[in-house]
Amino acid sequence: MPNFLHQHMEVMESTNETLWEFSSKVNLSDFHTISTDFQTKGKGQDTNVWESEANKNILTSSVVFPEFLEAIDAFQISRWVSLSIIDYLESKGLKQLRIKWPNDIYVGKKKIAGILIQNAIAGNRLSKSMFGVGLNINQEVFMSDAPNPVSLVQLKPAEYEPLEELHYLISTLMKKYRLLQKKPAKLISEYHQLLYQRDEFCTYKVAKGIITGKIIGVDEYGRLLLAKQGQEAQAYDLKEVKFL
Repeated sequence: MPNFLHQHMEVMESTNETLWEFSSKVNLSDFHTISTDFQTKGKGQDTNVWESEANKNILTSSVVFPEFLEAIDAFQISRWVSLSIIDYLESKGLKQLRIKWPNDIYVGKKKIAGILIQNAIAGNRLSKSMFGVGLNINQEVFMSDAPNPVSLVQLKPAEYEPLEELHYLISTLMKKYRLLQKKPAKLISEYHQLLYQRDEFCTYKVAKGIITGKIIGVDEYGRLLLAKQGQEAQAYDLKEVKFL
């Protein structure tokens, strides 16, 4: 098992909020991790809420201090975390794994994990990156209006212990982190190949209305590149495009 500092509580409001506040007061080491069995204020992207039945899933946040990355390359953190989760799920025998830009992990057309990243910048460098992960492990009934959740146990029935699986996940993240440090271009290529709906003509909502286009990649700033038929790709930030 990996060597990292891990704090676990049965209940907390939010692993992200708890770790971010803690890391602002105490000097932590890379991969200091907080986890819980249940969040009372679990967050997804923007104002979304992350549903997770108590004692069923991985709910965790970890911190790293990637001062080797310039602030302009902050999206590399999202690439690394997404690809690490996919590596972990592939080790469980899952297929058809994709990254739905910018922060969801899909199996086919179903969502199995979500990621939330916060960065701090010092000068032109990333001084701190915290990544929260909600990963569905044992949950079989989902009560929210989320349209397409799925869990590991539904896809690969077995007995899973969430804290044990968390350690396997962190081990995968640590291994991939070394690749981020030494060969970041490899992560860019891997990420591109695994983008959900890449090279498929699909409908998206943008500021000018509904368009039909295909995802051709993500630029160096983390913006989604969408190309309409016969036109050059346009770059969209997170709040400028919605999957339909």
